[in-house]
Amino acid sequence: MSAKITVIVYILICFEVGVLLLILPWTHFWEDNIFLYFITGKLNAAWVPTFMTSGYVRGAVTGLGVLNILAGLRDIFKFRDSVEALSSYADTQKERSQDASVEAPAK
Repeated sequence: MSAKITVIVYILICFEVGVLLLILPWTHFWEDNIFLYFITGKLNAAWVPTFMTSGYVRGAVTGLGVLNILAGLRDIFKFRDSVEALSSYADTQKERSQDASVEAPAK
């Protein structure tokens, strides 16, 4: 049950981050960013705002958003496989921890 919840949360995070990265570079929040001006002042690099507001960087961030959405869609279509893989990984980790506790000599 926890593997299913974990996969569902992962899918939701993929979609949320994907939509955010898809839309955010093209809004006014991208240019009026207090963190961008803070970093520019600390690094003494006046070229950072120009670089971050260029179309190439915005396109690259949008591309990362599309990749996140595609990762979420992939996990929707492969939901059972993801849950089984996560469950088998958790079982393997439990077996390893039990074997290590059994093999550890008592002092």
